[in-house]
Amino acid sequence: MISPINWIGNLCIYLCLGSSLFGIATAYSSSRSEKEVQLKRARMAVYVNFFAMTTATLAMMFALLTNDFSVSYVANVGARETPRFFAAISLWSSLEGSILLWGWLLSGYATLCIYCYRNDFKQLMPWVIVTLLSLGVFFYLVLAIPANPFQSVYPVPDNGPGPNPLLQNHWLMSLHPPMLYLGYVGMSVPFAFAVASMVTGKLQDTWVDVTRRWTLVAWMFLSIAIILGGWWSYAVLGWGGYWAWDPVENASFMPWLTGTAFLHSIMVQQRRQMLKIWNLVLICTTFLLTLLGTFLTRSGVLDSVHAFTESGIGHYFLVCIGIALIISVGLIVWRAPRFKSEGRLDHPLSRETAFLLGNLLFVCFCFVVLLGTLYPLIVEALQGVKVSVGEPFFNQMTGPLALMILFLMGVGVAIPWKRGDPKKLLKLLVWPSLLMVAVTTLSFVLGIKKGFVLVTIALVTLSFSIMIFEMITVFITSGKLFSAKPKRYGGFVAHIGILLIAIGVVFSKNYQLDNQVSLKQGESFQIGNYKIQLEKLYANQEPQRFEIIARTEIFKNEKPLSLLNPKLNFYANNREPIGSPAVYSTITSDIYLTLMAFEHDKFQATFRVMVNPAVSWIWVGGGFIMIGVLISLLWPKIEEKK
Repeated sequence: MISPINWIGNLCIYLCLGSSLFGIATAYSSSRSEKEVQLKRARMAVYVNFFAMTTATLAMMFALLTNDFSVSYVANVGARETPRFFAAISLWSSLEGSILLWGWLLSGYATLCIYCYRNDFKQLMPWVIVTLLSLGVFFYLVLAIPANPFQSVYPVPDNGPGPNPLLQNHWLMSLHPPMLYLGYVGMSVPFAFAVASMVTGKLQDTWVDVTRRWTLVAWMFLSIAIILGGWWSYAVLGWGGYWAWDPVENASFMPWLTGTAFLHSIMVQQRRQMLKIWNLVLICTTFLLTLLGTFLTRSGVLDSVHAFTESGIGHYFLVCIGIALIISVGLIVWRAPRFKSEGRLDHPLSRETAFLLGNLLFVCFCFVVLLGTLYPLIVEALQGVKVSVGEPFFNQMTGPLALMILFLMGVGVAIPWKRGDPKKLLKLLVWPSLLMVAVTTLSFVLGIKKGFVLVTIALVTLSFSIMIFEMITVFITSGKLFSAKPKRYGGFVAHIGILLIAIGVVFSKNYQLDNQVSLKQGESFQIGNYKIQLEKLYANQEPQRFEIIARTEIFKNEKPLSLLNPKLNFYANNREPIGSPAVYSTITSDIYLTLMAFEHDKFQATFRVMVNPAVSWIWVGGGFIMIGVLISLLWPKIEEKK
């Protein structure tokens, strides 16, 4: 028996396919004839897509919340015992649901873009629509054939296995995947404008001006997603870390790096009419990396705790990546002779030089990550041998690049456009340099002896003080700050977020205390200044899982701080228990407890105990990045309202 949800879902997917093809045809026709009526029809097709995908997504959400096991996706990830919150977010807990969400977000971005510019860019918009709808056709085909979540199931099962236990172990999974998809899919709009500019030959700065905001929004979501992903790993996986150079983590990091490079280099194009081809290369590369990341995550070719199981969509994505790559390279090569930079590097000591160096560092960083991520796949394909690239490779290769980026982050913004004056620059750097020496010396005196950490502290202090001194000076002299230059000082706030993250990463990686201990009830263990005491070991039954909980009390210098309850969760659809660490977090350090094992007859539990310095700085840094981007995007609008 086919339920109404099956009908509605499949009808919407095929409606999207049909309307996309119709929209592509009418948009192409309007580009040739310049008839407004054709363009209106193409826009209408985009709106129909959004309506249909919204209906399909709501139908799937309804099926998940009502346990309609006649729908294949619900039969695979649903369970009557799953709490409603986790049932709802299981929409993106598996392959088919995540592709459905992807298609919906793509239709949403396309609709927003087309609506915002319904009266503008008459020559560009037909090709923007063609590009976005062509991407839509790909995703709707994937939904219709290899990853259809609306297939009928017969006989209808009484219950399902429930979502992946790792995904229903923490509320952060309700945010991380949607943020990641918003970042990935958001890069489609700048790519569409780049393609439209190259096809039409409208190679002025219009596409750069338009796409800056779209890129910034997508970059912000990608930044939030990466931070939330690290937070989720920290709070769920129980190993006490937040970043392991996992292939799927790398897949999200690579477009972030090239997107960051693009956001800086478009400023050079806007101010100095340079790097025009380079910017097109960067935005096309960023978009292609989002497709590559999707392929790596969903094809099953990589072993990762974050990856989906092996599926049949890998070939579809390879074809899509190949077509997008050929079109991008072909268009850039075709139009390259018309991209003559009007500006040039006037002096080595200039902001454009600093931005160019920064771009090269970001691209080198991305290449190292790409090489380390794909190397195991290449070796296996050529030699049939499984190899892995570990954390030491990434740390050793990317560490020096990160330090140089930190240096440029501060000094680069202190250098003026076109030509810098060495004397003025040195004068500007006097107080930041003195502060850098003072903070680094104080850090050494307080016991920080590791060279890499001291260099990081020095560079972070230098960059931070340069930006803060300028912001204070501007505010004192003009009484304004963000209202004067929201892009510049919003960027400073985002940069400060990056600096905080750098400090959190370096300290937590280099000064972590880690130990494993078995305690009976009433016994305690000392680590650093903290004492961990096991108060009680007990069991608890939840609707969807069985829990073993170790109630512990944390003391610092013999004064009680907090109670922590690390758990082991047992799910019916998983052989091994899933740990749920407990964290006591402060601005200086976290106490991180993982329950490893237990002996209920002896009331004894085995813990992994860690003291992780400055981890909370990473999450705070992510907040600064988001605030900085919002200032850059929204502050002018606030001014207009005033």
